[in-house]
Amino acid sequence: MSRLTWASTAFTRALKLKYPIIQAPCAGHAASDLTAAISNAGGLGSLGLATTQPEAMREIIRDTRAKTSLPFAVNIFCRQTPPPTREELAKIYPTDTFLDNIRHELGISQPLQFAMRSPPLDSQATVIIEEGVQVVSFTFGYLPDHLFKAFKDAGIYIIGTATTVQEALILAGEDSPEAQPKADAIVAQGLEAGGHRGSFLSDQGKEMSTRDLVQAIHNTLTSKIPILAAGGLSDGPTVADALLKWGADGAVIGTLFMLSKESPTPFAHKDVMLHSQEPTKITKVITGRRARCFPNKLVRNIEDSVGSSVEIPPYDIHSAKIADIVTHGTKNSLTDYMYLLSGDNTTKAAKYSEEGTLSATGIFNKLVSDIQKHA
Repeated sequence: MSRLTWASTAFTRALKLKYPIIQAPCAGHAASDLTAAISNAGGLGSLGLATTQPEAMREIIRDTRAKTSLPFAVNIFCRQTPPPTREELAKIYPTDTFLDNIRHELGISQPLQFAMRSPPLDSQATVIIEEGVQVVSFTFGYLPDHLFKAFKDAGIYIIGTATTVQEALILAGEDSPEAQPKADAIVAQGLEAGGHRGSFLSDQGKEMSTRDLVQAIHNTLTSKIPILAAGGLSDGPTVADALLKWGADGAVIGTLFMLSKESPTPFAHKDVMLHSQEPTKITKVITGRRARCFPNKLVRNIEDSVGSSVEIPPYDIHSAKIADIVTHGTKNSLTDYMYLLSGDNTTKAAKYSEEGTLSATGIFNKLVSDIQKHA
């Protein structure tokens, strides 16, 4: 199999990419240098801007465009329910007492008010369209009809995220006879993936490994919508398997590129990724949504204190309530109080990135070489 054969998929042809390698957006862990490097190497770089305010988004997009003339994606979060009101954010929840105890331990004051982690989606969409972004990816659901239409009218290629076959059916517009597609491509996010689960249906029991999910979606959908594998793709052989054996139209890679020299991932976070002997786990205690991370003191203590009897507040509320603690922890390199998001195969990524010493381009070229050896 020639390079041109494995590199030419429905996804690369649609976006005129050289290779079907996508850098996962990883909100807070992807910036212009990393994104541009991946796009310039022939893949699709991504900006994780879901938690970024509109004007800051505009600056980052322009900065990235100054470094590459090739397509890159902007990732945003969707909401399937209305955002909480100011009163709901101010409400006292059972977890608040524990969070206040942490603030006391760290010597920080409780915020006078809480703000949602993500700004209004419409305001972010306006910037995306005005700045001529060519690709948008989303997670936590799907776009409202008016934004989907606005993006399509602007010629934007849209990538959705599914964690189950049923979610993929909805994104492909195959869940009912009258349904319409909600994306041009689907990220199949397997259980190995680091960071937040992109789930928007309550069917955790139907989540699968990345390989099984990609193959199950392919076997179920009747359309030819591109399927992009995401989760645990942390070295060349695994990426090669995804593209050559599982039938994926692209490989979405997060943890491995987080360890690149251009990644803005804090040094303390990278140090845990490189040296932790403890496996990652999926938990909802840090934001109210299930996410894969390294369990630190913050995770363990909330889990121990809250137990099974207390419900963690919804994402928009809990992530707002805990944000000041995590910001303080990140600013002061306190790994016990940071979001240590990472994938299931972080040890493989550490080795493949040569302990975080390779550039993003170096990792990318190494991947291409390894895929070619297996082709």
